[in-house]
Amino acid sequence: IKMKKILIGVALLSVCSAYAGDLKAPFSLPSARVLPKGVRNLSYKGLMVTAENKFNADGTSLVLADPFFKNITFGDAIKGKLDPIDQGSLTQAMLSVGADEDTSFGRTTGQVNIKATANVPVFAWGISRKLTLAMAVPVIQSSLNVSTGVIQENANLHNEMKALLASKGVDSKIAEFDDKMSNPINSKLSDYGYDPLLNEDKTELGDIKLVAKYSLTDNKKERIVISSDVTLATGTDQDINKVVQVTSGDDQYDVGVSLAHDYILTDTLTLSSSAGYTFQFKDENPERIPMFDDSKVTPDVDLNTSRDLGDVVIGAVAGKFRHEGWKVETGYTYQYKQSDKYSGEVFSSERYNWLEQNTEQEMHTVQLIAGFDTLSLFKKKKFPVPLSLTVNHTQVVKGKNVVNDPLTSVDFSMFF
Repeated sequence: IKMKKILIGVALLSVCSAYAGDLKAPFSLPSARVLPKGVRNLSYKGLMVTAENKFNADGTSLVLADPFFKNITFGDAIKGKLDPIDQGSLTQAMLSVGADEDTSFGRTTGQVNIKATANVPVFAWGISRKLTLAMAVPVIQSSLNVSTGVIQENANLHNEMKALLASKGVDSKIAEFDDKMSNPINSKLSDYGYDPLLNEDKTELGDIKLVAKYSLTDNKKERIVISSDVTLATGTDQDINKVVQVTSGDDQYDVGVSLAHDYILTDTLTLSSSAGYTFQFKDENPERIPMFDDSKVTPDVDLNTSRDLGDVVIGAVAGKFRHEGWKVETGYTYQYKQSDKYSGEVFSSERYNWLEQNTEQEMHTVQLIAGFDTLSLFKKKKFPVPLSLTVNHTQVVKGKNVVNDPLTSVDFSMFF
């Protein structure tokens, strides 16, 4: 999920959504297992998340709507005017009522709530004793609720401005002024050609992922697997005319490589670890190019902006206990994403650099997984079908520029 920045003087932040180019909370722990030759696995993964909070650039936890809470000042209003004549007129009006650029009319407020469920069928096949191939096809259902408002804190100034407009014989501007003061966020969005802020429910295909796992070592003491994956650009990227939205993809391809290791302490206890790297390829994408370094809301568009989303590094460790089909697993995962890079030829390079602000990300998570499978019972011919059911809870404990709400998922699998 992304939120751009807006004004009168109001800046919105970026919110990452599941299956986009940003970091997302993991819903599994490292494993160096592959399927036996000829065995197929069909599973359903259901991921449920409610996004209301995020870590900012210095790691402080804030509500998603925190940037809505801004003062409405003359300085912001003047800077937001595109026409130099309009800027001059507003400056003159400011001086006429004895105000300066720091004088505030009041404060904007708002609320943003996101609920998303990813339904992910996964098909895997043991091609050989060492090689397993898999494909995951996410379908994302999301519900976005957004509202904005304003708290008037300077009624006298408001009335003085209306009286000034009336004295100059421009009564038609009074209604426009009242609208901008009562709904400043949507007013500015309309001026710049954005869609109004609206609640939205939708279902979209996410980015399909293809995975290959190859076993390097498999004995009584350890297992080592090398994996590669390709993420296809099948999801829906951000709409440049929306400032608050849930996306199901980022419209570009990724390639990942990773190495997983299982150290088998006993028949019931295993220690696992993994490390991986994901390459996000360069592409061209429509982008709105900021006019100022403190706001990404802008009327200016470059339809062929060169974009290079930051590569991702991930490392994880886990402890796993299994006994007679029951399992309990816990682990820690660290993720880091490099800053995004933008460039273009339509506007100055500095303006493209402003798009890169707050795109470096970091996420620390802990997980707890519990489940049961019938594999051992099936082998003993005590259960007719080999099945597995697990429940996972992921908690984001620390991060930078990432959503920090918990994630819950369920995984139902059958083998044939």
